[in-house]
Parts: sequence; structure tokens; C-alpha cells
Amino acid sequence: MVYLDNHSETFVCGSAREQFAAALDGTSTAVLASASAKIFDLVGAHATDSFVFTSSGAEAIQQVHWTAFIELARKEGKCHIITSSSEDAAMLQSLKRLEELGCFIKIAPLDAEGRVDLEQLKKLIGPRTAMISMSWAQGLTGVIHPVEEIGAIAQEKGILFHVDATYTLGKVYCSFADLPMDYLTFSGDRIHSVKSSGAIFAKKGKPLAPFILARPIDASSLMALAAAASQLALSQDLMSLEVARLRDVFEEQLAASIPEVQFLYQNSLRLPNVCCALFPRVHSEALLYMLERKNVKASIGGAFSPYLYRLLTHLDNICAQTALSFSLSRYTTQSDIEKAVQCIVECYQTLRPLTEDLTL
Repeated sequence: MVYLDNHSETFVCGSAREQFAAALDGTSTAVLASASAKIFDLVGAHATDSFVFTSSGAEAIQQVHWTAFIELARKEGKCHIITSSSEDAAMLQSLKRLEELGCFIKIAPLDAEGRVDLEQLKKLIGPRTAMISMSWAQGLTGVIHPVEEIGAIAQEKGILFHVDATYTLGKVYCSFADLPMDYLTFSGDRIHSVKSSGAIFAKKGKPLAPFILARPIDASSLMALAAAASQLALSQDLMSLEVARLRDVFEEQLAASIPEVQFLYQNSLRLPNVCCALFPRVHSEALLYMLERKNVKASIGGAFSPYLYRLLTHLDNICAQTALSFSLSRYTTQSDIEKAVQCIVECYQTLRPLTEDLTL
């Protein structure tokens, strides 16, 4: 299979597998502390920052939101939380639960470049705003949000800022200690670790209410996450150079073979491994189905992600439903790209005549 859906999940790297299995036989506290240090290094956190290992990225997000509810909404009446309109289910479902507890969720829209609209975001901030909680980048479109500018706004207004870095770790330089954010979370299964792993970092002095009291540490999953973090740190240059080159080659070869194809957000700051493309007059679900039969995996979102066409608010609905997202990893090869392009071209050429006189 040519796997170009690393937005949804990633293969578990060999190092993570080995450490996971080894830890089943017992791991000392000193070894766990050393493992945690590797995760600190990956995100650029300070030794005085708080760190919590979680069972998933979803749990990490929920603990941050629980903290906002316990420490600000319940005690101070600050019950408004702002997020973006491009979030995954883990973020939205957690915020939905807070709504049931009496909080109010405000949604910041995206601009034409797929980024959070800063002017609209500012208008949503009020005296009862407790937190801005959002992802650093949108995994399907690859667009990176201006978190430094948003963090500066949050600091100026005296509100907490939480960033989920699930899609950016290992692809965008991260120095949590230096960035204007209070909380950083991520999921292990998007950085080549096991599914049962995630993490929270909180700046020194920021509240962090326990989500699960007296929860034992899953040593195997922690060791796997640390191994994946170590490998991710070593491969960051590979992601920003070689994987970005392969993504560009992919786009160039597709454009040469399918002149009608349109690539979105090429002029935006985007992740080095993501390509979002429109295939005019061919419905994305039909193209995705045919590609999967040829063992090429892409994505239109769904399940735990928003549907891609719903993120493309600057396009009309018919055009948006021709979009596919491709997400590479450090395991993607030149031959993978060549095979993917060949299969996409064959599928597109098969489908295109069938929709010549049809309205999607």
C-alpha cells in the first residue's frame, strides 16, 4: 500500500514497538524519568513545566478543558471558551461536554487562506473568556495557524491559551518554553507511537486539574512515546527537507499529468507533508474509492476529522466536494510518489468521462 493518510494515523515505528515490548517486563522509575526527558526535548519544554502522560491525545485535550472548567468557570464565572472552525472531533466533543456543564463555546472562522481569522477572533473575546483552545495546524489542509499572534492576543487579554500540536510536532520547530502558550497537547498515534499515548505540557504556575485521580502510569506506552519522540526529533530535518521535496514532486507530477488539478494553500504557511488538491468534475468519494482499490490511501476526512469539503468555506459546495488530502510521512519514498501519481491519473481519467454531463 502507498499510505498517504498520515493525518488519520501513522505506522508505529520500530523503536517504539521495541520499547513497548521491553517495558512489559518491568521498568524502573529512573528509566521512566529518562523517557519523559526525551518528550521534554521534543517539544522544547522547560524542566519546571508540568508534564502529564495520558492514554490518548483526546484525554490530554479533555484534561486541559476540565482545568478551564474547574479553575475558571466554576470558581470565577469565566465560562467562555474559543476554538476554531477547523477542529477535529477530540476537540469539539470535549467542548460539547463543557457546554452541557454550563460553558459557552465560541467558534472563530477561517479566512480565505484557511487560517484562523485574527480580527474575528478578537471580536469573540470578552470579560468572561477563560481560554482559547485550538490546533496548531489543520491536518487535512496542512495550513498552519498563527499561534504566536494568537498567543500574544491571549496574553494581552489575560486569558489562557491551549494549543494541540498533534499535526505539527516533528514538522514545525517547537519550543514550548519560548512560545506564548500555556498548554500544549499531542497524540502519540500521529507521531509513530502507539495509540494508547498522549501528553500535556503546562507552563510553570498554570493550573492543571487532574482528569483521572490516582491513575497508574502505563509504562509500556510511555516508553513507546519516548522512543517515537526521540526518532521524531532526529528526523525533523528529513521532514522539512526531503518529505517537503517529495510533496512538491508529487504536486508537480500530478499537475503535469492532470492540467485541471488545483492545489490549495500553496501560498499559505503549511505543513511540509500535506497536499490538498481539487480534481474538477470528479467527486472525491468516487476517486478515493478507486484509489483504495489500487492500494493508495488518501483522505476526505470523516470519522474523527471534519469532512474536508466543510473546511473549504471559500469554495462553492460542488467544487469543495472534489477535494482530496494527501499526507506523507518520513517513510514515504520516491517510488511511493510515482506509484501514487500513476494511480491517481488512471483513476481520474476513468472517472472524468463519466461525469462529463453530470452535476456533482
